[in-house]
Amino acid sequence: MKKGFIQKYHTLLVQNRLEEFEYHLTQYFLYRFGKLLPLNYSYLDWLVIKLRPVRKQPSLPSGLNSDYIKSEISMDTRTFVSLIQFLNYAQHLDFEIQYLYGIPYRRVIFKLRDFLKFQDPMIKSTNHYQLEKIKKFFKKLQKGAFLTSFSDTSFQSLVAMPQVKLEKCSKQKCWIGKVCLVEELFYYKYPFCLPDFFQQKLTKHEFEVRVKVFKTFSSINIEKVFLIKDFFLNYRSILSNQQKTKMKTYFIESVKLLEKHHLIESNYKIISNGLLVDIDELTTTNIEQGFVIYEKLSI
Repeated sequence: MKKGFIQKYHTLLVQNRLEEFEYHLTQYFLYRFGKLLPLNYSYLDWLVIKLRPVRKQPSLPSGLNSDYIKSEISMDTRTFVSLIQFLNYAQHLDFEIQYLYGIPYRRVIFKLRDFLKFQDPMIKSTNHYQLEKIKKFFKKLQKGAFLTSFSDTSFQSLVAMPQVKLEKCSKQKCWIGKVCLVEELFYYKYPFCLPDFFQQKLTKHEFEVRVKVFKTFSSINIEKVFLIKDFFLNYRSILSNQQKTKMKTYFIESVKLLEKHHLIESNYKIISNGLLVDIDELTTTNIEQGFVIYEKLSI
């Protein structure tokens, strides 16, 4: 680090603004290492983790910010997706700060029908069935979210919601939600910004496939491995060959969506007899055992 780069931050050093100076130096250090080193190797996971929050994120009209997620989630998939969506929705609400045991919490008030529209803009906000599903979701949160759902310790503490209250407002003729969220949540740099796979009506199988894609992509490694054979073996119901073929199509459609938003590299591999084989195109036939895609880490 010399010449122009050091001169750029010389003033920070002279003015004894050492924290700022250190920040810019470390950012540059990470940036240069990201350019020079092969990030696909597992022993460079530490560098990938540091780079993701500061890299050039794609601009998505409706995306979901996510932290690193463990492969095993201790809640049903629909509750998991609703939780991710609510954490994203709550970031844009007005709030007041309250303290519990010295920890600041952000108290937000919102209409349940507004959150329903956030989940699916095409749905009617007066849809009684969907509103009942949202109320059941918040009642589950009242019983306590499973903190082991996320691998990052900061995110684990943010899932806890000490207050979840639902009220029927006769004046506005709607349900009102009052929820407290850890204030730290709103200053956290999420390493992933993915397209919202769930802002539309999905079949049960299509929904489960998209959850699997979402969780697998939000993993530490740049290499994202989809074990299709294992996915079907561990599926909660018995699948016919026709259903399996259809679900493989859903996997391929999700990959194309990631590629459309420039989140993955244009190359991928299939798993064949335990080996990785380069392939030009994913098909329902060649992903029988599984396939691998590679995250694009633009820096």
